[in-house]
Amino acid sequence: MAAQKLNWAQRLKAPDVKFPKGLFTFYLSHPEASRHYVRKWELDFEGRHPDIAMINPFYDLENEDIPVKDAGKTVKHEPGFEWRMTQKDYIAIAYCRGIVCIVDENYDKSIGTVMEMVMGRVLAKNPKLLICTNERLRGHPWLKTHFHKIYPSFEEFEADVEARVERVKKKWGF
Repeated sequence: MAAQKLNWAQRLKAPDVKFPKGLFTFYLSHPEASRHYVRKWELDFEGRHPDIAMINPFYDLENEDIPVKDAGKTVKHEPGFEWRMTQKDYIAIAYCRGIVCIVDENYDKSIGTVMEMVMGRVLAKNPKLLICTNERLRGHPWLKTHFHKIYPSFEEFEADVEARVERVKKKWGF
């Protein structure tokens, strides 16, 4: 029997997501204005920690506007862009085991990072880790009660993250 061509309604099903054994995935939430230095750090981090994957919404989720912006061109959003973008983020947060958020000097340039923090909390992501290089915000009550651990630097995060991952694996039989 010849294969049928499926229409969008037939193809649009819940994705079959496979979780490789031993690979721990974090959703990497950070301000758009910080995306270049965060992407460099992320790729270096994954090279040093091959059993931990960071899902970066700007580069790993086929974000429609980032390649255009990175090329220095003007972005023209098609109708529905915002809905499609946030749905991709929701799905990625849901499929990741934990969330790593970055609050830096660009924290106040957009609301996306804060919304992703809330979604990570709503979806009970464990662990919820924060790299807060913005000293003024490090002791904020919402951040202190929201995250399992707050790190003042990327280096301190990297020194502790594998222990945090092992704790979650042991606790939840991962």
